[in-house]
Amino acid sequence: MEIRVGQGQPVPIRKVRSDKKVRVNSSLSQDTHDKLVMLATSCGMTKTSMQEKIVEAVLNSPEWVNFFQDRYNKTGRYRVTPMKDNGKITYLLL
Repeated sequence: MEIRVGQGQPVPIRKVRSDKKVRVNSSLSQDTHDKLVMLATSCGMTKTSMQEKIVEAVLNSPEWVNFFQDRYNKTGRYRVTPMKDNGKITYLLL
């Protein structure tokens, strides 16, 4: 473990967790919010957990990734290619 030295006592430098979550704030229409709440309730989870599962499923599905790019991609040079690597989806920027 590294020690950061400055004024006062030395402070250990903490490692960043590999499973650390990143907060994303989304604004939903009332209709979409109501559907999310209903689906989350039916699955016995919070709407935040349900939203995380939905986003994770879409981002790990090559069909959905290509669907969104076909529909919304404005600049071809930023198009990503979903690839399966050891059972995990990764993106290649060509």
